Amino acid sequence: RIPQVSYRPAMGTLRTCLCTLIWVHGLVDAIESRRPWFPEPVPNVTVIVGKDALLTCVVQDLHNFKVAWVRVSTQTILSIHHRMVTENARITLSYNDHRTWFLHIRNVQETDRGWYMCQINTEPMTSQKGYLQVVVPPKMIEEESSMDLIVKEGSDMVLQCKAQGYPEPYIMWRREDGLNINYNGIEVNVVDGEKLMIRKISRLHMGYYLCVASNGVPPTRSKRINVTVHFPPMLMIPNQLEGARIGVYSKLECYTEANPPSINYWTNERGDMIVSGSKFLDDKIRTGYVCKMILRISNISTEDFSSYRCVAVNALGETDGIIKLYEITTAVESSNEVLLEGENYKYSVNVTEVTDYLDETTGAIYDNVTSYVSSSHTLAHSFVSYLILLSIKENLLNIV
Repeated sequence: RIPQVSYRPAMGTLRTCLCTLIWVHGLVDAIESRRPWFPEPVPNVTVIVGKDALLTCVVQDLHNFKVAWVRVSTQTILSIHHRMVTENARITLSYNDHRTWFLHIRNVQETDRGWYMCQINTEPMTSQKGYLQVVVPPKMIEEESSMDLIVKEGSDMVLQCKAQGYPEPYIMWRREDGLNINYNGIEVNVVDGEKLMIRKISRLHMGYYLCVASNGVPPTRSKRINVTVHFPPMLMIPNQLEGARIGVYSKLECYTEANPPSINYWTNERGDMIVSGSKFLDDKIRTGYVCKMILRISNISTEDFSSYRCVAVNALGETDGIIKLYEITTAVESSNEVLLEGENYKYSVNVTEVTDYLDETTGAIYDNVTSYVSSSHTLAHSFVSYLILLSIKENLLNIV
């Protein structure tokens, strides 16, 4: 006879194991459903070089997992949870309730530019990253930029200006005085580019130019370059003939342009240099490259009526001009008898004629200063004729 065996205790154990497995599976599912996650991305950060940067990583449901910061480009671990790994003293870590993790970078350098990863040691790893942009304001590269320039009029001029920064700076040129630039025949206010090239430069191009570099990162930088144009003297005389009366005052004027500034002086008809004194006063008024020469002559005498020469000399050349000072005199001639014969009458008319005596060389009539009136003696003759006709008319009326 085969004895009967009871399976009831074994079935109970099996049920217990099965329930345990189901509970463990449910627990695992619950844990899996609560694994850490990122409620928001790591924001990209832009900072000016030398300033401080702050990268932020927000983690939800961290539990017993750990957070680490990693430099992506070099795969360098910067921190693991509460502990700093990097030896870079500029980088530190802080956190808030194990939810918000901050990576601090002080005195940011250009080498800090790049991606930074915030990761959690889950399986598989959970991570996200943010970009640190480091911008650099413009800086002039002095050794590759033009200095103050001296150029001869009529030659070509090239100014160069270079700058560095991030993003790459944009460069433009303008005049410091705000005037337009005559850019190869075109009037413009600004010229773009590292080089400013002007062909056949003239004295009008002379002045200070500003090279301005900007890239949207303050402050904007500029370099000031002085352009000096050299040219030989040029002379202009407003009036080459000047009239004056004896005993009065007169002045002669010349205008010169020269750079380098010219040596300016006056000479008389004999070629002797005129020196300021009681008779002559030599004034010079300079404005930029223009010089106004004024020779003042006081208490004019007969000996002063002559030719005067204004001279301008610099290292590039010499020029001169002549001004003639002539005498203006007035005389009265009376008792000029003019006889006119009619049919039965003869008339004798006494008139007074006023005549300006002129410089015999020019034959021109002038007023008491320098203004031009007429040529030859036509004015005096017309005046005499008018007086004669007027007298005839009055005599005829008396006869009638």
